[in-house]
Amino acid sequence: MDQKTAGLNITIFFCQQLDIDQDKNRRTLEKELGSQIRFFPLPCSGRIDPLHLLRALESGADMVYLIACPEGACRYREGNLRARKRVGYAQKLIEEIGLEGARIELITGTAATPATIDTIARELLMRDATVGISPVRSKG
Repeated sequence: MDQKTAGLNITIFFCQQLDIDQDKNRRTLEKELGSQIRFFPLPCSGRIDPLHLLRALESGADMVYLIACPEGACRYREGNLRARKRVGYAQKLIEEIGLEGARIELITGTAATPATIDTIARELLMRDATVGISPVRSKG
């Protein structure tokens, strides 16, 4: 039986350049879902440090997403490429301690159909979960 990610605690880091109304859009979803979802806007997805991703898991997130600009559309040229490398590094680290690498995922926006941050988050919440509740959270 598949479960939806809607039952999991989700942390979303995202590039602020994706949605000019991101403050209003994310706050609406935060009010609706409460502590189940947390957003962290970044000036560029390439500014993420693997430690931020790991801390989100340590703080009780079951899934951590980093939403980056479409490839080739980064305002800072290589931010989304750096983000990909940093997500890969964080995935390797958590696999080394026995967690699923799938708990951290990079989502790249599309230039053809730009979406608001709340729309992207709702799509992520409707996905079938590949992981369950984090063992880190269940011990806390």
